[in-house]
Amino acid sequence: MDKVNNMIKENSDLKGELSNLMGLLKENETKHEGYKTVEFAFLLAESLKEIIEKPLRYLEDIFGVDRAVLFINGEELNFDRESNVLDYRIYFMPEKVFKTFFLERRPYNSDNKLHLTSEFDVYDDMGSYLIAPLMHGGKIVGSLNLYSREEEKFGGEVSKDFIRDLAAVASVSLQKLHATEVIFKQTRTDFLTGTYNKLAMAELLEHFMAKFKRHDQGFVFVLMDIDNFKHINDNAGHLTGDAILKQISDDIAEGLRTSDILGRFGGDEFFMIVPYANIENLFTLVERLQDIGKKVFNAFGFGENASLSGGVVTVPGDITAEDTCEDIVKMADGRLYHSKRNGKGFFTGV
Repeated sequence: MDKVNNMIKENSDLKGELSNLMGLLKENETKHEGYKTVEFAFLLAESLKEIIEKPLRYLEDIFGVDRAVLFINGEELNFDRESNVLDYRIYFMPEKVFKTFFLERRPYNSDNKLHLTSEFDVYDDMGSYLIAPLMHGGKIVGSLNLYSREEEKFGGEVSKDFIRDLAAVASVSLQKLHATEVIFKQTRTDFLTGTYNKLAMAELLEHFMAKFKRHDQGFVFVLMDIDNFKHINDNAGHLTGDAILKQISDDIAEGLRTSDILGRFGGDEFFMIVPYANIENLFTLVERLQDIGKKVFNAFGFGENASLSGGVVTVPGDITAEDTCEDIVKMADGRLYHSKRNGKGFFTGV
């Protein structure tokens, strides 16, 4: 009878061990699948917004992380952005922050804030953290930061392989997004002035027209060029002509609001898109443009020969919702040449 009881007990213990083992296998399988999900979400992301909405959220949901955050070295990956903090999930920091924290360029974990730099202290309820550097070409381009309310989650002896591997994937994702943004900018940037080009103008006009039709948000389109620019090239050479174009665009851009847009239409022609402009602002804008032109032309010795002429179109006012972006450009172009045919040095449409 004792042998039977021992066999039953042994089988029962074995069954329990097998059950525990199966549970661990299922848990590991779930975590592996979860890791692959996060990994693919990083690699397939097409924007920083998508990184916030997918891989970072997945990390929190699948692995029980209370806050998953990406820090980006803004000096290495200078993404276009309106703020250095995006949805409290992505932070742009100077390079020195990463050099201060990652002395050995390896992941760090702790259940206290003793060695945590103030820049990384972004989660008030933190009980522990696990942070890994994002490396590229021997440089730290950012970090992947995981925070938990539980001290046991990332405190003590925690395996860092998981976050080390995931940080490598996140680095690849950010490099891809940044390279795509750089290429996008290059195809929409004028090589001489560094302002927008004609392709960008077409896209921006479509964007502003869509906002006008949906939300009744008006804007002004300006087309302008340099009077007697051929005289400048013929007498001082094309390099001087290029220098004047660059100086004028730099001086105009320096005084723009963040919402104003400046670009080169081609040759010696520039365009501007000015949202939320009123008549008073338009008069001020045109006066400023004329003053910039006079200052630059005088500096190069062409104050008596060169000036700025322009054509201005107001939306709404000159343009209705039924008109197209091409209609806006045609009207501005017609007004520009009206200015040039009737004495030059002034803007038609103001």
